[in-house]
Amino acid sequence: MKVVLFDLDGTLIDSADDIALSLRLTLEELGKLDRMPPDVRSLIGGGVRALLEKVLWEEFEEEHVKVFRKHYLSNPVVYTRPYEGVPETLEELKEKGVRLAVVTNKLEELSVEILRRLDLLDLFDIVVGGDTFGEKKPSPLPVIKALEVIGAKPEESLMVGDTEADILAGKGAGTKTSLAGWGYVKNGSASPDFVLKSPREILSLAYPVSDAL
Repeated sequence: MKVVLFDLDGTLIDSADDIALSLRLTLEELGKLDRMPPDVRSLIGGGVRALLEKVLWEEFEEEHVKVFRKHYLSNPVVYTRPYEGVPETLEELKEKGVRLAVVTNKLEELSVEILRRLDLLDLFDIVVGGDTFGEKKPSPLPVIKALEVIGAKPEESLMVGDTEADILAGKGAGTKTSLAGWGYVKNGSASPDFVLKSPREILSLAYPVSDAL
């Protein structure tokens, strides 16, 4: 594979505690702290709007996204850390000539800031958020657009993520797909090409041209 595209939350980073913190601060400001769910981890994957809709139901308003965004930008990396083996795997892929991208449903601004604070941003050719191209996973559009920017073909690319949305987006774009078994794992009925137990296993799927010659 010449290109590996990664989901962010539950794939590269464990951010559940910071998302829960920002959600709690948001609900507190809105006077709706009684709507705080006991398990935020199971609700992650669809982006900020989807999270708030799941929590607030009919009480959700678009303005609530701005409130959450404010709190998350103020507290993006309190507890968030890369999963074990992720930084080393990314660096080795980069050294071998594999192009790297992030395709997440998280807001682009938040994604970039988190990756910057974790010293991972410079490893990626592009960071695509849920608001970058107007559509988000499971739509294949963010994957297709990321590959267009990089200048790579889907058949030489791998999409790695921990949810059904990641697998469906990759398949729709024509890439190989891999389920990140170490993440939050909400795969549903999608059938990935590979199921990985650790980030290091990605190295066995990446075969850059320079190594093949």
